[in-house]
Amino acid sequence: MSLISGKYKLLILYILAECMVVRYNALKRHIGGISHKTLSMALKELEADDLLVRTEYPQIPPKVEYRRPNGAGR
Repeated sequence: MSLISGKYKLLILYILAECMVVRYNALKRHIGGISHKTLSMALKELEADDLLVRTEYPQIPPKVEYRRPNGAGR
């Protein structure tokens, strides 16, 4: 439970379960009143705990996608 504590982590994981792959701005739109700092901090913590995978594509403008790790939810 300590891995998903916080106001937004469970909501982020729910959105990833529904959408499979989500970009940063789409997550921000889904959640609504979350600040950029809070969202990026929650995403970094979830990534550090291996609850989501961040994929960064080398292009301009930068493209970053978030998804569940392989095998999650099984």
